[in-house]
Amino acid sequence: MTEPRDPLSRPLPTVEMPLLRGQVRAARARRAALLATAGLGLAGGVVLALVGGGEGDAGPEGPELESAAPEAAAAAPREAPEMFVATEPEAPEVPEVPEVPAPAPTIEDESGARRFETTFGQARGFRPALLAAGLSDDESAALEVALAETLDFRRCRPEQRIVYERAPDGRLLLFEYHDQPTSFVRAVWGDDGQLRAERVERELEVRRIARGGTVRTSLGDAIEAAGLGRGVVGVFIEVFDGKVNFSTQARAGDRFRVVVDEERLEGRFLRWGQVRAIEYVGARAGRLRAFYFEERPGRGDWFDEDGRQLRGSWLRIPCRYDRISSPYNPRRMHPILRRIVPHNGVDFAASTGTPVWAAADGVVSWAGPKGPNGNLVSIRHEGGWESHYAHLHRIQRGIRRGVRVEQRQLIGSVGSTGRSTGPHLHFGLKHNGRFTDPMAVLNGPGRLLPPGPRGRFRRERRRLEAALAEVSLGAAPTPEPDEPQADEGLD
Repeated sequence: MTEPRDPLSRPLPTVEMPLLRGQVRAARARRAALLATAGLGLAGGVVLALVGGGEGDAGPEGPELESAAPEAAAAAPREAPEMFVATEPEAPEVPEVPEVPAPAPTIEDESGARRFETTFGQARGFRPALLAAGLSDDESAALEVALAETLDFRRCRPEQRIVYERAPDGRLLLFEYHDQPTSFVRAVWGDDGQLRAERVERELEVRRIARGGTVRTSLGDAIEAAGLGRGVVGVFIEVFDGKVNFSTQARAGDRFRVVVDEERLEGRFLRWGQVRAIEYVGARAGRLRAFYFEERPGRGDWFDEDGRQLRGSWLRIPCRYDRISSPYNPRRMHPILRRIVPHNGVDFAASTGTPVWAAADGVVSWAGPKGPNGNLVSIRHEGGWESHYAHLHRIQRGIRRGVRVEQRQLIGSVGSTGRSTGPHLHFGLKHNGRFTDPMAVLNGPGRLLPPGPRGRFRRERRRLEAALAEVSLGAAPTPEPDEPQADEGLD
């Protein structure tokens, strides 16, 4: 007798048609059930034979078998046990498919093209999300290839949108993946019949907003109370670095004004953009003003009222630090080697991961491990200058030998690699091959704008001054005397 065939099952497998995984498991389960049934049938036959031999007779190879109903067993006919019993076949296991909202088609134009839109949902990968959205396997494979260089599939999120259009005959016309608020990825067919992908930037509405306020507890609280993001605090700190220490010199009653770009998308607030002008009037700091100006498109910096660069051609401090743990000292006693070793730089103590910026424009001459320096980045600058950033926790991706960098560009983060006693940035500066003290060299005044850009700057400055004047702040704070304060103790 042969195994009964399930009429819904696939034909027996061949080389060209392997069984599905669920069918393999179902077939194994059926075979096990049939063998177990056959074994029970054989055992039942033996029991019947022994019981029929008379109550109390022992079998030839075992003790007496007990029966719960010997009379019924004796009366039972001795039929040959059925070797195979047809059982209900188990349904093959079907892998779970994450629930994804079904796309809702809408008519886009009179030609009959249909537009489908859904979300990524809880799909376990990019292709499963495309298949669940209604795209075919061939279309999903082609889209994966086309989008590989434009979209990071590992960063897909459930709320991100999948949009595509089909022609009346069902052909895929275009595909869009909306993963960012300000841009999305679009794929269309090229003349060669291949899908081509590109990132499309959304058009933002930019408006200039003027805000101001008075310091009560801290500058950060005052800026937040004015309806601005706390990130604006960092602009004040970086622009006025060296002129005022806001953590110790800010006083209740100090005032500030800001002109900042407000970015909106489809009429809704998205984020704060570029800060254009800042003003701080303090009892200790006096009146400070700064204006952001782009000397050429995409290249801007901060200038004073006269058009002089506030931060100079060099960034005085390449990272935000807690303290200077070791100054430039040619006769320093090395803390590890315990002998006189010149300290050809300044150590800025900071926590691991603190951003490190390039001090000036230049070309990277070294980026990688270098002995006691640990992870080191070196940059060549104009005029025979070279800066060095040692003991980095990591080097920023893309920073390698021969790459051009700009002032304040992120090049790495503070660490404690190499010969180091704790996390800090060792900042060294060379001029014509000889080390020099960075703190003595980089504190000079910034450059003055050339005559051509200076005229454009003055026109822009007048517009920004008018915007600042729209914010009324009341009476100025009373200046404090210039005597040293208790919180400014010097070592």
